Amino acid sequence: MAGDSGYLVKEIFGPTIQGEGAHAGRACVFLRFAVCNLACSWCDTDFDADGAERLPADAIRDRLLALDTAGARMVVVTGGEPTLQWDEPLRAALAGAGFHIHMESNGTRVPSAPVDWLTVSPKPRFHDLRFRLAELDPDEVKVVVDDSVDAAVLRAYVDRYPRCDRWYAQPCMDADYGAQLARTLELIREHPRWRLSLQLHKIAGVP
Repeated sequence: MAGDSGYLVKEIFGPTIQGEGAHAGRACVFLRFAVCNLACSWCDTDFDADGAERLPADAIRDRLLALDTAGARMVVVTGGEPTLQWDEPLRAALAGAGFHIHMESNGTRVPSAPVDWLTVSPKPRFHDLRFRLAELDPDEVKVVVDDSVDAAVLRAYVDRYPRCDRWYAQPCMDADYGAQLARTLELIREHPRWRLSLQLHKIAGVP
């Protein structure tokens, strides 16, 4: 939790679009926290604490408001792992400014304050003995498909999150992207409750 020292923020940017999942294509701004509790081998996000800055809740709110020039009032809170720092004072500051708060989490922790939309993107192949999937009720589940993800893995997530009705399979954009995309499409053909998620922001060339 941030406490009196402020939140360790890697970047605040926008206006841009949400590139993934159920809200892909929607205008938004981003709050990216530094620090993660996992180390995924193919992660393409810079969440290192080096170069991050400590900011209080009101400064974060004011920067997001300044960037949200069209008044979309949708903020994607991500990381790193955002549940390591997310708390009620920051939620209150953003919600009080009219923001609809979307969080993207690896699912290992329960957020310490509510959000309007929770995306869980589980990556248990990168957990060590300290981490398990938390008891969560996400709005959507988004699985990054690499060569460790098969039909049994997808079925296990459906069993784990029985109340969720939005399921997304997203090919890992690593050196074997072509193979990961083919694997993802085959899984979707065989398990049609799952939908394809692509990283539209990368395709469109926006942050």
